[in-house]
Amino acid sequence: MDNTVLANEQVVDGRGWRSGAPVEKKQLSQWFLRITDAAPDLLAALDTLERWPERVRTMQAKWIGRSEGARVRFALDRPTGGIADIEVYTTRPDTLFGMSFLAIAPEHPLAAAVAAHTPAAAGVIAECRRQGTTEAAIETAEKQGFDTGLRVAHPFLPGQEFPVWIANFVLMEYGTGAIFGCPSGDQRDLEFARKYGLPVVPVVLPPGANAATF
Repeated sequence: MDNTVLANEQVVDGRGWRSGAPVEKKQLSQWFLRITDAAPDLLAALDTLERWPERVRTMQAKWIGRSEGARVRFALDRPTGGIADIEVYTTRPDTLFGMSFLAIAPEHPLAAAVAAHTPAAAGVIAECRRQGTTEAAIETAEKQGFDTGLRVAHPFLPGQEFPVWIANFVLMEYGTGAIFGCPSGDQRDLEFARKYGLPVVPVVLPPGANAATF
């Protein structure tokens, strides 16, 4: 074991780039600076750096990573681990009506609560922690998940409920560590839905198209 912290770029195929030791995600007690509060000022300042190459300014803007969206709460059918609902941050609330599942990151508190009494869930979470941590690694990794058996109510469709999955492509570091899956609007959601036989609900259809066969 390396017994050290690695950057995403230092992880290759789930192993340390120098030693080849397996990499594992762990929770640490540490200080964080809320740099997101300064995001608007940082982005505005990039426009004043006229001597910086455009590609560098674009790279910095992506690193700052400011996005605008909505927070949506989904009520659980039964509280688990003291959690009664799941909050999702989304930049595309218009796709809510194409939802077919809700997925949480392996590091999400609800995932830990489920794993505490479900060995199969704990095994999936352990496997997820061994995968690569770069965006490229997550994009190319085979989609893997675990059905928690929990369900959430749709906030705008009375009477409709959807399954809650633990999924390896959901990042705890982005948003709230939870997403609503819209397979008809997102490639990763589509791959996950196809693997586990989840519905694909079209949000927008051409005139005269049949939602069941489109």
